[in-house]
Amino acid sequence: MKTKLSIIVAVIIFTGNGLYAVPDKIFTSSGYIFPGEEYGIVRIYNDDTVVNMLGGMADYIATYDKSTLNVSYGQMEAEAFNYSIVNIYGGTHWGATASDHGIVDFSGDAVSRGLGADVFGIANMYGGTVEYVGVGDSGMVNLYGGIITECLGAYDLAIVNIYGYGFNYDPTAGSRDGGQLTGFWFDDTPFTIDLSGEQTYSHVNLIPEPSSLILLTLGALMLRAC
Repeated sequence: MKTKLSIIVAVIIFTGNGLYAVPDKIFTSSGYIFPGEEYGIVRIYNDDTVVNMLGGMADYIATYDKSTLNVSYGQMEAEAFNYSIVNIYGGTHWGATASDHGIVDFSGDAVSRGLGADVFGIANMYGGTVEYVGVGDSGMVNLYGGIITECLGAYDLAIVNIYGYGFNYDPTAGSRDGGQLTGFWFDDTPFTIDLSGEQTYSHVNLIPEPSSLILLTLGALMLRAC
């Protein structure tokens, strides 16, 4: 089963003067999206292109090649392709997806309805708040921090790496049919993640904090010495 965040490809805004279409935008060199600007589809190309979104709104932003999109504020839905990078630090968004070797980094006080990865894309969550995390089709999600308010789902050949400690998985708990995972992030913040689908937990790798790894290694060496 392949999960994809929904893509809004156009928007019609109703005003007192009638209907008008929100314009699209193409970046082939570095630039900005400023507060108050509104776009339909935004496409970003070329390896050295860096676009900084400081506010405004875009229905859908696609990044290609090795371009970079930095999002500080505003509202949008984004998808990273072809080794491009989308860095989301703030704002309230519809979703972000890493596809076809693209990378999405989600952190800060950003809020999104969805975060996902597929087709060898990688999504990294360091902070912020997301309702749904979905990964499938050889995608990878790395969870280092933040809040998942609804659920995590993983399918196909997907991989979910969760970095923390004090993990506990209860297959009968949670609001979904995949059980519930609790634990602590490296900064000692507790987390609770409900899993969607009985198969999801089989895609999860629980990776302990470095100090725990050191203790485990020392313990193994001491046992061997005995």
